[in-house]
Amino acid sequence: MSRDSVNVWDRFLAVLLMLGGILGIGLSVYMGMRMLRIHWVYGVLVAAFLLVFVWSGLSGLRLWRGERRGWKWATILFALQIPILTLPGLSYEYYTGIAIPVMGGHVDKWLTFSVGADANFYLDTRITDWVYGVNVFALAATVYLLTRRRSYVAADAAQPPAPATP
Repeated sequence: MSRDSVNVWDRFLAVLLMLGGILGIGLSVYMGMRMLRIHWVYGVLVAAFLLVFVWSGLSGLRLWRGERRGWKWATILFALQIPILTLPGLSYEYYTGIAIPVMGGHVDKWLTFSVGADANFYLDTRITDWVYGVNVFALAATVYLLTRRRSYVAADAAQPPAPATP
């Protein structure tokens, strides 16, 4: 896909992924320094979050450039941001850029708005409440990117194949 065919919404989502990735990397490093003092095993979880946020930043850059790979990974990353789930023993939430979660269960507010980055994957028997929700912004971004699929696939088909190297 050429840069000319990348529209303002693609660029907006790309910026959210890049900024969220940068903020998430900073958060991961900060939390990693604190968590590693408690126990080394937290380093595995922090490394996983760090990789996800680096992946977000790079996917945002590729989406900005109009690359099909950027569209593909941005779609997957926004889809991963849709569910919000806490049940006895498990908690999961992740977002980069913007989150507008609509939630139910044991919550103080059923609708909130957040800007930044966050990753929460927690296994603990002390978690006893049920919380479920959907990040409406991530859902809208995923649907939007899926509707843009044809333009990214068509642009790939229009590009001539790379010359073979001996």
